Amino acid sequence: MAYQLTAEQLQWQSVARDFAERKLTPAKHWLEGEEFWKNAEMLAEHGFLGVTLPEEYGGMNLDLFSAMLIIEELCKVCPTSGRLVYHTGPGITNFINHLGTPEQKKKYLPQITAGKYYVALGMSEPDAGSAATDLATTAVEEGNFYKLNGSKIFVSEGHFAHAFVVYARFGNTGSPSDIGAILVERGTPGFSVGVAEENMSGEFQTALYFDDALVPKENVLVTRNAFKALMGVYNGVRLGYAAQTLGITQAAFDRTCQYVKERKQFGKQICEFQGVQWMIADMYLQLESARALLYKAAAEVVDNKTDKTSVSVAKVYVAEAAKKITDDCLQLHGGYGFSKEYPLEWYYRCVRAASIAGGTIQVHKTMLASSVLGRKFDQRK
Repeated sequence: MAYQLTAEQLQWQSVARDFAERKLTPAKHWLEGEEFWKNAEMLAEHGFLGVTLPEEYGGMNLDLFSAMLIIEELCKVCPTSGRLVYHTGPGITNFINHLGTPEQKKKYLPQITAGKYYVALGMSEPDAGSAATDLATTAVEEGNFYKLNGSKIFVSEGHFAHAFVVYARFGNTGSPSDIGAILVERGTPGFSVGVAEENMSGEFQTALYFDDALVPKENVLVTRNAFKALMGVYNGVRLGYAAQTLGITQAAFDRTCQYVKERKQFGKQICEFQGVQWMIADMYLQLESARALLYKAAAEVVDNKTDKTSVSVAKVYVAEAAKKITDDCLQLHGGYGFSKEYPLEWYYRCVRAASIAGGTIQVHKTMLASSVLGRKFDQRK
């Protein structure tokens, strides 16, 4: 599969790199509160929000490949900015863009591309993490509404999101065919958002609670027999998250390359030591390999459909390479890397989530083994 960058993609990459260097402040933490919304407004003004959305809703109608190039460049300087591009384009917003009705798109997408509205994802549950099809949240038809009962956990940015894409069970057969998705707005009767809890990377996550929550029927994205379509969109989410992870990892590597040329021990720059040279070379090899696999998967996306094997390969390799590279970057910085005065320890904490979010690497490796061996493995037996 060819994935050489086109002239237009190279231009977008250059534009994003220039914008990041001129406009963004290098970060050592995720932006929150007023900082977050000011940043969102600035990104919107420069056309970076909703980059994969149709132009009629304020987007740029770019392909996923171009969006990932932008996300990677922004994340090298400010991971929050890259994540905003990811969430409002190929990320959570894409559920509305790809599965939503014309009315839903008109209602939500222009607000999102303007940096004034944020949608989060409610998928994981206390007893349904890697086993996503075990989710128990139900949506039962009741007049002009669907009545939701259940709960969600680990909802990123749930503490300030205006609405949520919620996976729910619309039937009672117990099979994946029951699973669909519905948009639930903050303030919906019977719906509440839990207390924000800080995770390892400094990101805040919340729980969602549904107690006979009445959601209008017009908020439904898909009902039954749609799990395959939902996961098709989610594969784009996985690749966008991998691009974010790759950008953060590249930032750690770039900073480390500069550091080893400046830091002196035993009377010479530490880059003069062969052990350090080999570490730098290994990191470079892993970065280039991760980027090639990610680009390959992105190049294969057509109409939100891609070979799930390519997605799993990219997701697993980027996640594992990111852990190793950022850990080695921290090691080469010595005590400074371990200090919170420098961003190395934060970079490591950020990329660590890539091995869990979007399906654990163990789940994806099982899927890969199934593809390679031509045999389906049932984890329930």
